[in-house]
Amino acid sequence: MAASREQQLRKILVLVNALALSMGLACVVTASLLTHQQVVATVLSLVGGAFVSAAVVTLAIGSLTVRETTEQVDSAVLRGMQDVLGPVRDPLFAGALSAYRYDCLLAPPPPGDAHPDYLYQSFRISYRIETLPRTVSIACLSSNDDGCLDRFTGPEILLRWMIDDNLDPDDPAIFSIGAVRVDTRDLERKPPTHEAVTGGTARIDHFSVPHEAQVTSGHLVELSVTARKYVGNDRRVRIQAQIFRHVTDAEYRLTIDPAIRPTRLGVNASEISSLGAAHGASVRATFPAPFNNLAGLVQLPFPLQPGSVMAFTIDREVP
Repeated sequence: MAASREQQLRKILVLVNALALSMGLACVVTASLLTHQQVVATVLSLVGGAFVSAAVVTLAIGSLTVRETTEQVDSAVLRGMQDVLGPVRDPLFAGALSAYRYDCLLAPPPPGDAHPDYLYQSFRISYRIETLPRTVSIACLSSNDDGCLDRFTGPEILLRWMIDDNLDPDDPAIFSIGAVRVDTRDLERKPPTHEAVTGGTARIDHFSVPHEAQVTSGHLVELSVTARKYVGNDRRVRIQAQIFRHVTDAEYRLTIDPAIRPTRLGVNASEISSLGAAHGASVRATFPAPFNNLAGLVQLPFPLQPGSVMAFTIDREVP
C-alpha cells in the first residue's frame, strides 16, 4: 500500500512539473511574440524562465533520487547475497576446474577398418586445477549400464569414457590414450587395471604425478584420447559431454570431417546447471556458411555444477 501511494505521488509530481514546464515555455514563446510591448514581454519572459528552470531542476533531482535509491537497494541486496552465499561457494570453487577446454574431432574409419560402423572421436581436454593427488586415472567402461559411470567419480579421475559392451577397452583401435601432461610434463604411465562392472568390464589407466607438482598449487592438466562412436546408418548422430566436477568456465568445440557428409549441425547447452546467474553464454557454429555444418562451439563463462551436459547433434547424408 505504501509503495503504491509513493508511486501515485511521484506521478502527480511529474505531472505538475510537466505542466509547469509547458506553462513556462508558453510564456517564453508569448514574450518573444510581444516584442512591441516591452513591459509585458519582460514580465512573461521572467515568469516563463522561472517556470522552466524550476520544472527542469525538479525533474532532474527527482530522476537522480530514484536512480540513486535503486542503486543503493541493488548494492545492499548484492552485498547481502554475497555474505550469505560466499561461505557456500568458496569450498565448491576451491576444487573446481577452471579454463576447461574440450576439443573433439569426428572422423570416419579408414577403409578396411574392423569396425566400419563406428566413427573415430579424437579428444583434447585441458583445464586448470589447484591441487593434484599422487596418482591420476582415466577410466574406460565397456558396459551396457550407464549407471556404472557413477562408480568412477572423484578428484583422482581425469576422464571417464563409456563404450558399447561388445567392444574391447584394451583394443587400441577402440580406446587409446595419447599424452597426459601436468604443467607441460608427461606423466609416467603405470600398467592398467581392470574391474568388473554391470554388463561389462572397466579398464583404468593410472599415471604418477611428480612430487613437486603435489606440493605446489595451480596446475595445467592436458590429455588426449581417441575413442569410437557407433553411427551405422543413422542419419542423426549425437555427441555429448558431461562434467563430473564443478567448472568455473568452459568451452566445447566439435569439428567434423567433411567425409561424414554433415548437412546440419545443432549445438545444445540446454542441459546445463549453472551455479549462479547464467550470463554471457554463447552457443553457435564456429564458421559461417557453407562451413557452418563442420564445426560448433559452446562457451560457458559462468560456473557449472556436476551433471551438466553439452551436446552436438549432426544430421548427415547416408549413402
